[in-house]
Amino acid sequence: MEQPDLNRSEPKLPPYLPPLGSMLKELEEISVNVREDELFKVVEFTRLLVERSPVVNLMGPGERDRLWSRHVLESFCYSRLLDRSGPVVDIGTGNGFPGIVLASMGFEVIMLEPRRKRYLFLRFVLDRLSLEGSTVDKRRLEDLEGTPAPCQYTARSVAPAMEMLGSIAALSGPGSTLVVREPVIRRGRGVSGIVELKVPPLDRSGFLVQYRV
Repeated sequence: MEQPDLNRSEPKLPPYLPPLGSMLKELEEISVNVREDELFKVVEFTRLLVERSPVVNLMGPGERDRLWSRHVLESFCYSRLLDRSGPVVDIGTGNGFPGIVLASMGFEVIMLEPRRKRYLFLRFVLDRLSLEGSTVDKRRLEDLEGTPAPCQYTARSVAPAMEMLGSIAALSGPGSTLVVREPVIRRGRGVSGIVELKVPPLDRSGFLVQYRV
């Protein structure tokens, strides 16, 4: 984990995020390595999310106070089951989790978001944060063109994993993967990786499960 530069003034953080030192400590606790510049992009993303939420209806009234512990930290955890050498298709990105967080970490992310206002918000965030390697696509998963190459997918609260895996198998080549959050482990055919979501620092238990097609 990169340590903060004590000779540099710390940027002012919004009140709904922990202090910088606490954020770095909690990232270390979940075994995720994030550079400070990447973390500050995520901080700016949360500012944009909170500012635009009343207009675009991006999150409920109770989500701001758990923005870090539930949404940001959990999104960082996805990186542990992903390969940086290939693109990531984030299904139903919605208000930006985990897609924008992964893009801020340097992943090449294709965010699928068919809802117009959220699609426009995600494009705005990509532009504001200069995340040039990532894109937003207004199509749904089932509307994508097939490819013989394997691809990696992520999703949060979109549809049952087995349902999405059926669509992925029809779209992408063997070896494609899907990483989703599951409240309990369902060990079985196709499970190739598991990360336990640690409470604390996260505010809800569960697992990230990687399924292989």
